[in-house]
Amino acid sequence: MPRPVWSGAISFGLVTIPIKVLPATENHSISFRQYHLEDMSRVRTRKVCEIDGKQLTNAEIGKGYEVSKDTIVAVTDAELDEMPLPTAKAIEIAAFVPYESVDPIRIGEGYYLQADGQVAAKPYT
Repeated sequence: MPRPVWSGAISFGLVTIPIKVLPATENHSISFRQYHLEDMSRVRTRKVCEIDGKQLTNAEIGKGYEVSKDTIVAVTDAELDEMPLPTAKAIEIAAFVPYESVDPIRIGEGYYLQADGQVAAKPYT
């Protein structure tokens, strides 16, 4: 079963229905592991600083937005938590339109909505 890429709610009027957005396709490709030819031990990806070559722990690694090749703006978890996202968990339905009036390129056909739980199934349907 595919994993949801987003979960939240759709609402219209006084009705709010919990939903999940699921990918309409699944990846069926084969993934390989890298291994050492001599002893068949697994080869892991290490996080290494490009300047001094030192291997880093997760505590030593930050997040940042790359503005240009040599400029990164640091972004902390606290700053991300403080960002106002009023519609992050709800989609307000303003109106229903005929399917033919929606450009398929804009909406895509790679995702579908599913009621999130047995209680949500009836109003969702």
